[in-house]
Amino acid sequence: MSLTKEYRDLSILPVSKEKWLVIACDSSAGIGKKEHDAVEIDPAITAAFCLRVPLMELLCYGAEPIAVIDLIGNEYAPTGERMLRGIKDELAKAGLSAIPLNGSTEENMPTQTTSVGITVVAETTAGKENFQMQETCSLIQLGQPYVGEQVVKNRQKIFSYPLVKALRAESGVIDMLPVGSKGIRYEADLMTKDSEFQVHFSEVENLDCSAGPATVILLAVKSEQEADILARYTELKKIGEFKKR
Repeated sequence: MSLTKEYRDLSILPVSKEKWLVIACDSSAGIGKKEHDAVEIDPAITAAFCLRVPLMELLCYGAEPIAVIDLIGNEYAPTGERMLRGIKDELAKAGLSAIPLNGSTEENMPTQTTSVGITVVAETTAGKENFQMQETCSLIQLGQPYVGEQVVKNRQKIFSYPLVKALRAESGVIDMLPVGSKGIRYEADLMTKDSEFQVHFSEVENLDCSAGPATVILLAVKSEQEADILARYTELKKIGEFKKR
């Protein structure tokens, strides 16, 4: 019988009485400098944003990344080399330059589209409980939903790792969840899974838009600390509430 637990987009594997491994991954294709790519951009940026997704998932969960594995579906030179540069730059932004990086490139076949998959392995304290909503709280949004060319145009507007880490450390923030291709509505509903609560949106724009490479994070914030957190973090906005059914 497998001991692996699935939680949201994470796989959690107990490895000892003290530690669990937490695994997250993402993939990207058709975004780069090759002949049949749908979006033209430096492959370094493609790989950086592909890495960003699992890193954000793990940081929001509260696990510490310990290793990165990249699977590049293209030749090492020049595409893979550019991707590795992007991965290393992104790890530096996240304060993770020292963790091991391993992977593979495609050296047997010519390729006409850019492709990369990235897995990040993290660890956390054994026995960490998965979140279950138990109180009325506010739904707060960080970031805007961008995908494809919009990501390229708005790169400088996308929130940083230090900001996410600071929010994760706030006592009033009881849950955080990155938004990807399924949109804000889907992820907000996921935050209420197995609970007696449901989402009531006060804003209805962009609820079903893809947020691409995790360009939005949703926060569940204790109602009594909402005003203080919104005042100190001007990047945030309230878009709804979680209330009992």
